Amino acid sequence: MNTEKIHHWIYLIGVACAVLFWCFTMYGLPPRVDKLEERVREHDRKLAESTVKIDIILDDVKTIKTHILNFHGRTN
Repeated sequence: MNTEKIHHWIYLIGVACAVLFWCFTMYGLPPRVDKLEERVREHDRKLAESTVKIDIILDDVKTIKTHILNFHGRTN
C-alpha cells in the first residue's frame, strides 16, 4: 500500500470513530445522566429526612436535659 491509501484509511477510520462516539454520547449519556440526577435527588431527599430526624432528636434531648436539671434544682 502506498502512503496515499494509508492516509485515506486512517481518515475513514477517524470519521467512523467520530460517528460512533457521537452516537454513543447522544444515546448513551442522557440516560446515564438522568439516572445520576435521580440518584442525587433521592440522596438529597434522604438527607433532608435525616436532618429533620436529627433536629427532632436534639430537641428531645434538650427537653430531657431541661427537665432533669430543673428536677435537681439547677438551671441551664
